[in-house]
Amino acid sequence: MPDNFGAPDEGYAPDREIARFIGVHPKSIPRWDKRPELGFPPPLYINGRKFRPWSGVKEFLKRAAVTHASKPVKT
Repeated sequence: MPDNFGAPDEGYAPDREIARFIGVHPKSIPRWDKRPELGFPPPLYINGRKFRPWSGVKEFLKRAAVTHASKPVKT
């Protein structure tokens, strides 16, 4: 059953679908892989394609939202 993000509760999705869901260019995902401090979920390779767990992506989005909300507003 989907949660408030509209993503499935479990399972895996290819990077292209994850990028579309988040609203970023698909090339952003490999850049995030090169920055482990971001905490983006590592890929699972199936037949040479990268898949990410929906649960990890949702946790990443929650952390990103909290981090963004906690930053002071520039005036």
